[in-house]
Amino acid sequence: MRKNRFLSVFLAAGIAFTMTGCGSKSSDSSAKSDSAVKSESAVKEESSSAYTTAALAEKISICGKQLKSPLTFADFGEGFKLDSYAQESTTGAMIDLFYNNELVCTLDYHCTPDEINDNQKIAGIYFTPNDFNRDKISVNGFTANDKIEVLEEKLGTPTASNKTVYTYDTSDNGKLEVIDMPDGSIHSIVFIMEPIEK
Repeated sequence: MRKNRFLSVFLAAGIAFTMTGCGSKSSDSSAKSDSAVKSESAVKEESSSAYTTAALAEKISICGKQLKSPLTFADFGEGFKLDSYAQESTTGAMIDLFYNNELVCTLDYHCTPDEINDNQKIAGIYFTPNDFNRDKISVNGFTANDKIEVLEEKLGTPTASNKTVYTYDTSDNGKLEVIDMPDGSIHSIVFIMEPIEK
């Protein structure tokens, strides 16, 4: 959907240039150019603005399953299962998610381990890539097989970066963090969907 918006803006700019034609006045041409420049800067501004958590979730998929917000285990569907053991965490409880019996990531819940069920809202997703699961999570086409530069190409400019942690804050307090290793490999991807209320 985002590509379509960019394409529309650039097509509009292209039409504006072709409408100036051969016999038009130079002042008309410069007015159209100014308009195109303003449109281009609006696109750049939009690409660096914060996402909502729901909009960011729609750009993330796990084993081909596109996420949404709010998200529950029931939304994953066939092939996915939760570990039989959940452990307590500082935010509530954490449990591993499997796809076709292979570990994919860990889900965070704001409840006790006993309260985890198929319809409980997932608060966060924690993914540490290994040799067998590096491509299981995709962020708008970016996976842990890619170098960090690809993340910005796919998702836009992060709201914060310190050359190790690349953060995309959402306008409703969610957060995506991608942690880069010194060798250029991806250490982890964390998506906070339901922040703890202070």
